[in-house]
Amino acid sequence: MQIHNSSSPPLGQDVSSFHENGYIIAPAVYTPEEMAACKRSAQELTESQSGPSGVFVWMCDTIPSLFEGIACHSRLMAILQVVIGPRIEFLSAKPVFKSAQVNFPSPWHQDQAYWGGAPKYSAWIALEDATRENGCLKVIPGSHRSALDHAAVQDKIGFGNRILDEDLINETIVDAPLNAGDALIFHDCLLHSSHPNLSGRDRWSFIPTYRNADLPDPSTAWSTSKHIAPCDPNHNS
Repeated sequence: MQIHNSSSPPLGQDVSSFHENGYIIAPAVYTPEEMAACKRSAQELTESQSGPSGVFVWMCDTIPSLFEGIACHSRLMAILQVVIGPRIEFLSAKPVFKSAQVNFPSPWHQDQAYWGGAPKYSAWIALEDATRENGCLKVIPGSHRSALDHAAVQDKIGFGNRILDEDLINETIVDAPLNAGDALIFHDCLLHSSHPNLSGRDRWSFIPTYRNADLPDPSTAWSTSKHIAPCDPNHNS
C-alpha cells in the first residue's frame, strides 16, 4: 500500500477533481465557534450513552435544530450544488465520536454496501482537528467508480460489510487529515476507513448525507428526506 497525505483541490475550479477521485476536501467551511458549539451539544446529547465509540443517527425530520443548521448551511450547500447538482435532498446525519480508549481503525468499506440505490454523498465534518494520531480518515482515490463485493464480518468494531486489507495491496491510500471546520465530501462508493485513535483523547466529527433529488432512488434506507432550496454558490454567509 502507498500512503500519501491529501491535498485540497481549489473549490473555484470545476468539479473534475471530485469526478476523478470521488472526494474533495473543503477547507474552513465552518468557524471554530460553530464546531465548538456542535461538539458541546453532541457531548451533552450522547453523555448517557456508554461504550468506547458511538454513532447516533438522526433522520432529517428528527435532527436537532443546531445540527440541521450545520448540515444545511449555505456554505456547505454551495459546494454540494457543484458536486451533486442544484436539487439536493438531505437524508440524515450523525455525530460520531471515537473515544480515547478506541485504538483500532475502522475497516475499509463503501457506504453504498449499506445503503444501495442511487448515489449518496456525505460530508465528514471535523468538529475538532482530525489527525492521523487521533484517527482521521483515509481514502482510496478513484475507488468510487464501481461498487465492490464486501465480506460479511461480525466483531466488536461493528462494520458488518468490509473490504479486507489483503484485497488492497496494490492500491494507493491517501490520508485525509482535517482542521476543525473542514469537510471531506465523498461519494458513497469511495473506499474509506480510519486510522486508530492513539491520541489518548476523544475525537468528534459530524456526518450528514445527501442525494440528488432529480435521480430516482430505490434505496429503502430512508423513509423521509428534506429538499434543500438552491442557494447562491457565491454566497458566503
